Amino acid sequence: MDTLKQKPNEEPVIEKKTKRPQAGLILSSDNIKIIGDTTIEKEKIYLTSIKFEPYISFEDFEVSKTEKVKADLNLSPNTEAYRFRTRIREAYKADTVNFAGHYTFAWWGCGSPCQSAVLIDRRTGQIYDAPSAALGYDFRPNSRMLIVNKPDSLGFYDDCIYCKPVIYVLDEGTKEFIERLPK
Repeated sequence: MDTLKQKPNEEPVIEKKTKRPQAGLILSSDNIKIIGDTTIEKEKIYLTSIKFEPYISFEDFEVSKTEKVKADLNLSPNTEAYRFRTRIREAYKADTVNFAGHYTFAWWGCGSPCQSAVLIDRRTGQIYDAPSAALGYDFRPNSRMLIVNKPDSLGFYDDCIYCKPVIYVLDEGTKEFIERLPK
């Protein structure tokens, strides 16, 4: 229905009432549902964000205490670490324990978007490989859990190939990060 509006001494203006958009399912896949205006063309959707719902928590992998130890840094056995020795030395000097009770987790940019990382055992000074990321890391000083490609501050991540958060847990025996998949 059209509405006629006229102000004194002006031409009449006819306002057209627009129909309300059709609400419904726009797109559905294994990990996402988009609900909204169904009159929109799917090809016009160029970005979707997904809520990250972790299936385990940092508290599930807590360590008993945080130690204040600092052995001499040993770069020699790890050739990759030697290439980034300046960044690793700076992180080791500046940071106290920031991961799993007695480790320093150090990372640096290696392109856009790309981060490389290592884990430094502060008890021995040994350096171990850590997973690469595209969008950063989330970890705690008192937990062995690591989230690679952390979601934004509201818990969302973009639906792209390299954006999905991945959860790893440090195996204390092998010093390797093991990916933890949902059960």
